[in-house]
Amino acid sequence: MIEDETTEPRAQTRANGPDVSVGLVGQRRLLREMQACAQQLTERYAPQRLRFVTAPTDDGAEEEAIARIADRIDAAVFPGPWQYDRIRRTGWLTVPATHVALSGSALYSALLRARLADPAVDLTRLTIDSLRRSDVVEAYDELGLPADRVRCLAYTGPESVGAFAEFHAKSLRSGESSLALTTILSVERELRAAGLPTLRLSPTRATVRDAIETAVLLGQGSRLGANRIAMIAVRLITAPRSSTQDTDYWQQELALAAQQRLLTHGRRAGATVTRRSDTLFLVTTTHEGLDLLTERLQTAPFMTMITASLGVPVAVGIGVGPTARGAEANALGAVEESLAGKGSFAVYRDSGGDTIELPPGSPETLRIEAASDDEATMDERLRTIMVRLVEHADADQPVIADVEAVAAAMAVTPRTGRRMLKDLVSAGLAWPLPSAPSAGGGRPRQLFRLLTEKLE
Repeated sequence: MIEDETTEPRAQTRANGPDVSVGLVGQRRLLREMQACAQQLTERYAPQRLRFVTAPTDDGAEEEAIARIADRIDAAVFPGPWQYDRIRRTGWLTVPATHVALSGSALYSALLRARLADPAVDLTRLTIDSLRRSDVVEAYDELGLPADRVRCLAYTGPESVGAFAEFHAKSLRSGESSLALTTILSVERELRAAGLPTLRLSPTRATVRDAIETAVLLGQGSRLGANRIAMIAVRLITAPRSSTQDTDYWQQELALAAQQRLLTHGRRAGATVTRRSDTLFLVTTTHEGLDLLTERLQTAPFMTMITASLGVPVAVGIGVGPTARGAEANALGAVEESLAGKGSFAVYRDSGGDTIELPPGSPETLRIEAASDDEATMDERLRTIMVRLVEHADADQPVIADVEAVAAAMAVTPRTGRRMLKDLVSAGLAWPLPSAPSAGGGRPRQLFRLLTEKLE
């Protein structure tokens, strides 16, 4: 089933709803390709129920598009790496996502379309953005064309897109290039407005289909993994103390400090912390929380934070399994492997016995993790929510909010409002209060106090 973002979401339970809902975000021309590919996947995956929600957008407006459909999808697909990277940096992307890849097949298609549109065009004198030169040279070699005079400017991050238009315009005006190939709609429009020959580098249908299928798999993983248990064992690596030192007091003080920091930093993933001894702690979370703490199994959780704040190295073992007992056993086994490596890496172990070594976080991660709650940089998305709620509250009074208040202030559905409140609590920006009786009876209202002093 394919829905436009303007379609009213159906009131349905998880049991009766689709197995996976995927958001398709992009310009209308590409969305038509996405919808055709989505229909093919709907038929291929039957009887599993898939729903695709389309959100038409222009370059630079992806934040508004994803906000309109975020509470109705399990994963999302963006038209390219630029749009994906931009929305990921804003913090508004709360579901797994991918983007349509920039591949050689798009270049082959563009070269063919260029020759069909103008048989006289010189394909050996082009400017091409977004693609790496090595990929362009490889494509030209396969076509038997020289690439010596083809100029390329690769995509290296959202900031690099700002140079694309000038890159093309300079070469076209000097005569070095006969045609510009761009992947960015706004660049195409700017060059065409200046009367410069331009052609859009669009992905092929096969590439689009691969991206959508990846999103379906991400959505399935999110559904299946969000509520499964993961355990993280954290062991402090402490030096032996002499008998003349107050060992017990020192160990107790260190253990309390470590537990507090684990609680603080695990809170954003909904984790709980159990103290097994003065040097061993067990952090319980879900697969979804584990993805957040490890950046999808890219970095070791807690290592840089504990070392930076307490000056004590740690060993970290991560365990997953079909049961909590199995996950705990894997975590305790993994932490011993990390300890054998003197805490230079964390170890992830799954129920099949496979292991992965995860490196400590980067210096930037260390800077962020080592900061205290009061010093931590507030996410701009959470700041926006806090400011909006303060604006809708009574002046000179503590700001108390519930799901309905957040939904009204942010103009979102109650489901999205509940997710926003959860994010505020996880970030330490709101605290749950005792439930208040509902005026009409029924389920009590859960109230939250916003810690507005952290806005200062």
